Amino acid sequence: MSRLKNWLSKEDKTLKKSDVKSRQPVTSNDAKSGLKSAGVIESETNFYRYMASKALLLQQVEEVDSEISENRILLDVELAPALARKALKQEEKDLFNALKAQLFIDVETRVEHLLASIDDSSYQRFSIAPCLMEAMNIINTKAASISRIKPLVLKQATLVQNMINVINKFEQVKRADNKLLETKDAELCLGYLGIEKLRAFLPYLIVQESLKDTGRKFQQTSRKFWEHIQITAQAAKALASLDDKLDEDEVYMAALFHEMGSVFLLHVVDECFHDARREVSNQAMESGASEVSHKLAKINSAVPVLEKILPAKARALSAQLALRYNMNYFRLGPILDELAQSMSIDEMSNTARVIAQARSYAVFKKMYKESLMDKVQATQLLNYYQLDTKKIKLLNQQKYLKIPKIEV
Repeated sequence: MSRLKNWLSKEDKTLKKSDVKSRQPVTSNDAKSGLKSAGVIESETNFYRYMASKALLLQQVEEVDSEISENRILLDVELAPALARKALKQEEKDLFNALKAQLFIDVETRVEHLLASIDDSSYQRFSIAPCLMEAMNIINTKAASISRIKPLVLKQATLVQNMINVINKFEQVKRADNKLLETKDAELCLGYLGIEKLRAFLPYLIVQESLKDTGRKFQQTSRKFWEHIQITAQAAKALASLDDKLDEDEVYMAALFHEMGSVFLLHVVDECFHDARREVSNQAMESGASEVSHKLAKINSAVPVLEKILPAKARALSAQLALRYNMNYFRLGPILDELAQSMSIDEMSNTARVIAQARSYAVFKKMYKESLMDKVQATQLLNYYQLDTKKIKLLNQQKYLKIPKIEV
């Protein structure tokens, strides 16, 4: 039995001690979770930091400068050039560190400025195309039809190609000659799949496509988010099956879009990073420090900025983006707005509560597996989101989607 299953099984008696009774998972659906504790907030913040870079959560090792060995006998004529070279290297190192710190400060300032005054052009460049979200809105109405959805979906060439690739991979549609589907077959594929299959298939494609773009900028982070989003969506669908008032497919679709703000930030930070790096690198070049300029050009991404921005901005930005899409039937905006607020989980609607529980399970699953969360922190998280042993066992039984590699 694995460490996780042993902890959650009935045989595990470590949580039954008197000094940790308050940390036991909630077993009653009527139990009140109260407000978020500092431990829960810290766990969720650390999760976003982990998504940006796992190394940022580990103990940093101080770099020790090498020194000239004292037992080495050097003549004055050799010692002077050696010390001069060492002083020059130290000077270049200090300049590089100073410019690197300035670079990340500049990136953060640019991101904050852009988020404070987002215009329509920014939404169009960094978020999901409105025509695709309009297709999502249509697909959930009683008047949904393939003829209304086709022109909206076929506008996006990359999405169409992605759709064909996924269909070929899972063999959902086959040609009469058993050859692989091509882009020209996309229109026929939409008709063959039908509305019911597209309800779950289309949002999956849309979210994957948005993350494929960020994969060119933050490849490892994009893959982590894609895995997290899929686990959350599948877990939300499983939890929704316990509530007769909820539509499992609708909950699944809403959960797929719950990290839109994070995807948006990956695009924004990357663009601001490249602009700021170009200016700082030119500044070093103009100062005669060509070596430092080349080193700055090798910095690939602004991970420290992501680590700071994601926990503070991602959730609220997801709600802000969803509200702009005017998803009338889908109610995506209000749902994500509830997730973004610091309200008690007892005050959430049924759909928002299920997605919040599914998300917390995905956080727990990843952080505990990576030893980035101890048993006490995990129990606090599960307590707040009212995930008892029965629900967790149900979630552990689900066969989650295999995580496809994001092509870059």
